[in-house]
Amino acid sequence: FQAKAAKEEQEARKLQLRSLQYLERYVYLILFNAYLHLEKTNSWQRPFSTWMREVASKAGIYEILNQLGFPELEDTEGQPFSKLRYRWQEWSRSTEPPAGDSS
Repeated sequence: FQAKAAKEEQEARKLQLRSLQYLERYVYLILFNAYLHLEKTNSWQRPFSTWMREVASKAGIYEILNQLGFPELEDTEGQPFSKLRYRWQEWSRSTEPPAGDSS
């Protein structure tokens, strides 16, 4: 019984991490769309990574990404996956690519 419960909990955490990865990617797609529209007048002379540092970070995007979660479904205070760094550390430990990657 305990082994089954542990396996189910592990699977739930894996699905939670995958869901947050999808949500994080969606946020980045929105940001990239904003970058494309805002930087068009300058012919995209500023790279996206620079734009993220100079524009998006000042707007607080990293704070938002660092508190990402599904608060209506869980208590994100005790959830390490809600922290951006933990999600990336967990991904780097994983043997499978992040959600959506086929490489």
